Amino acid sequence: MRIFVGLTDVANVAATYADGFKQLGHEVFSVVWNRSYFYPDSNYSLIIDERQPGSGRRSQIGSYLGIMSRMTRLITALRCELFVLFAPAVLPTQLYYPILKNIGRKIITVYWGSDIRYWYAFGQEMESLGVEKEVAPFFEYARKRSGGSYWDKLRTVRVAEKYSDLILSQPDCAQLQVRPYMRANLPLDISKYRFRIPGRTKPLILHAPSVPEAKGTDVVLRVIQELRSEGLDFDFRLIEKMPNADLRELLTESDIVIDELYSATVGGLSAEAMACGNVVLVRYMAEFSKVPPGCPALNVNIFTLKDNLREVITNINYRKELAGRGRPYVESSNDHVRICRNLLRWLDNKEHLVYDFEPTYFNNLRMPENILKDERDETRNRRYDFFKTLINTGTTRKK
Repeated sequence: MRIFVGLTDVANVAATYADGFKQLGHEVFSVVWNRSYFYPDSNYSLIIDERQPGSGRRSQIGSYLGIMSRMTRLITALRCELFVLFAPAVLPTQLYYPILKNIGRKIITVYWGSDIRYWYAFGQEMESLGVEKEVAPFFEYARKRSGGSYWDKLRTVRVAEKYSDLILSQPDCAQLQVRPYMRANLPLDISKYRFRIPGRTKPLILHAPSVPEAKGTDVVLRVIQELRSEGLDFDFRLIEKMPNADLRELLTESDIVIDELYSATVGGLSAEAMACGNVVLVRYMAEFSKVPPGCPALNVNIFTLKDNLREVITNINYRKELAGRGRPYVESSNDHVRICRNLLRWLDNKEHLVYDFEPTYFNNLRMPENILKDERDETRNRRYDFFKTLINTGTTRKK
């Protein structure tokens, strides 16, 4: 089968999916808008904007012409029979979803979090579940970095739900969804992760946030300082903006990894760390998110991190026992070939599939009019500023 994967890449998922499908014997056409700084060596069939991260900007006209030229290659993707899409993408979903469906292509849409999570609905659901205090610091970040208004997010979700044959997602971002969906497990090429349990008396602790304010980094740093003031002996490294290949090597040398403190599931860094032999401390809601059973990651939050971290620092046997369970767990839950095989199996049996989740929260969501009005005003102002800049640029060039 010819399979398209794109048009964006979150945590190297597109490249990993592509490799998994290839190992199953399929022909893959993978496309991303640009290359990630964290995964500079990932392979794709097409990179639309070929500028390297951090390499500086070429002339805008030359860049745009190159981008438009490469985008025409997307026409060749229509020969693919299955499209695995991540939303939102670089083209309007209202355009390409109906085109693909009208020409008889199968579509799998995969959501990974902030692409569809709407801050207000997320906060309201967490409050209804009684865990708002655990994730309250995340609310303000989610609002400022929402990546779109309520109507933007709702449109993205509804178009995908209308035309997709199968949807994968996670419940902590699914407040706007209404169609049943399967759980999205992060795929990893396990062969790239070297397993080793150092078992040090003085452990090395890592925290590697992609976005510190969204991961609880301020809490982590405070807890680290408090445990040091108690006289505990350990090393600590805060890792920021490190390419993934270098991070993988560091994970093989470390003992403990502190991951996200506001998450509802076990994310990518946690899985990578367990694959390398670390004890992982991360917040997750096992039943709510249907985290695969047997997860050895310590389930912590901003209130329980300190006590749990103290325990794994001081109790070497406990630490080694948890670390030893990590690799087998990741092999059973995150192996990319197995995940790709499941996607195709689910697609073939979609008419009789027992879905992991049947979302109902949206049916009870009531949006405050003042929030909707503020977002409409913000959207109107952004459009006004855009066209004003465009007109001013054109006037300046004429002079």
